[in-house]
Amino acid sequence: MSDTLRVGLVGCGGQTRMNLAPAFSRIDSARLVSCADVDEARARQVADAFGIEAVHDSVAEVTESPRVDAVVVAVPHRYLKDVALSAIGAGKHVFIEKPMGLDAVEGAEVVEAADRQGVVAMVGYCMRYSLSRMYIKSLLDRGAVGDVSFVAAGKGGGPLGGWLGGPWTEGGGQLFFLGSHLTDQVLWMTGDDAESVSGTVRWNAGGTDETSAYTVRLKGGAVATFSVSQACGVGFDFVYVFGTRGRVRGDWKGDVVTVESRVIPEYAHPTVLRIPGDNLEEMCYRELAAFVEATRSGARAPIPVSDGLRVLRVLDAVVESSNTKRWIDV
Repeated sequence: MSDTLRVGLVGCGGQTRMNLAPAFSRIDSARLVSCADVDEARARQVADAFGIEAVHDSVAEVTESPRVDAVVVAVPHRYLKDVALSAIGAGKHVFIEKPMGLDAVEGAEVVEAADRQGVVAMVGYCMRYSLSRMYIKSLLDRGAVGDVSFVAAGKGGGPLGGWLGGPWTEGGGQLFFLGSHLTDQVLWMTGDDAESVSGTVRWNAGGTDETSAYTVRLKGGAVATFSVSQACGVGFDFVYVFGTRGRVRGDWKGDVVTVESRVIPEYAHPTVLRIPGDNLEEMCYRELAAFVEATRSGARAPIPVSDGLRVLRVLDAVVESSNTKRWIDV
């Protein structure tokens, strides 16, 4: 591979146009060389805006091109797995937008393929690169709250449109869209994994999850509760971690972190911090720069597809628990 990572884009919708392609344009060690979309006019729009030479309406023309070192997969959820497998099968490094697939069976296929090919395969959980979330993670790693005992987290807003508002079976709904983000954040922040899940889902007439509440018992002994909805008049996005020595809460997009700690003297009393600089383009820039560096250095993906798989296992369990009215082991 050359010193510059040659990147192909599959999917030229809003996430690519507004966040992924602009982020790559700022990374000196990467270059966008190819793009594809089922709507060739949309692909042409991205190509013209970012100086991409090759424009296609076929996935294979990107994933199998010898001029492409890595593929960014940013397509509707129901196509993520198939496009990712096409790229991995051709020996390309892959950056796959979350949630990576429709269920844990699809997620496991991606993990197994990436392991077999030995490529860098990363899931696009950009909230790990939110400055406020990164600060919370650093506080937890410093022991600011002591042993984590309880986590409360919520994320949502108004009704979803387009394919995101489609049936769960086709990749629509708030669990896939935002619940996957929230689940990943809590597991990442706590450094723990899910043991069992109890959940309830309210479905709308179109078969889309509208509001979900679920409880996750973590292997380390803590309990985490999640609320995810697309039936709210205002957006919300918070993670609140309680422990034996303190508490810390993050609210995004307000970039607000509240912390109280018996471990860190400057936070002995409730302290509200503003951590500016969080927006989607900046988060995507940071995560894609980390992806590019991993491909160049041969390091493990910063957010490996195995992490994507564990999130899918939790989401599967939420729906199964809602259907069966029982706890589900993960």
